[in-house]
Amino acid sequence: MKKVLFVCTANIHRSRFAEEVFNHLCIKNSKKFHAFSAGLKVGDYNFRKIYYPALENLRKYGITPQRPDDLSKHIDLINLEGYNKLICMDELEHEPMVRSNPKLKGYNFEYWDITDMPKVDSDISLPMCYKKVQNLFNYFLSTN
Repeated sequence: MKKVLFVCTANIHRSRFAEEVFNHLCIKNSKKFHAFSAGLKVGDYNFRKIYYPALENLRKYGITPQRPDDLSKHIDLINLEGYNKLICMDELEHEPMVRSNPKLKGYNFEYWDITDMPKVDSDISLPMCYKKVQNLFNYFLSTN
């Protein structure tokens, strides 16, 4: 089974959106791939569920979240072994966080360019994220 971990800062917005889109595509296409998500600086957000702009954008795509009530997870609590891809949502924001976390040394992260609010509104960033997730899913299909 191919597995991907989507990573953002608080694990309530971009990474959760990407996880839900990827898993929706897996179910829709009957593929045994799986995505999960985590945050690099969860902090006070470990008591937060998926952020409402992500939920609104999922609805626009006709996607019902599989984990709407799950709380955000810090990446240090995730076993990274077995993931085919570790994807951070924004290189400028996340690369320094990855570099400064000793538990992430030796892991190969891919970086996307999905900028968070308030710099970029979710009505712009999440459709960009959707396309990137769709391309990743199609890549997994082509290498399966």
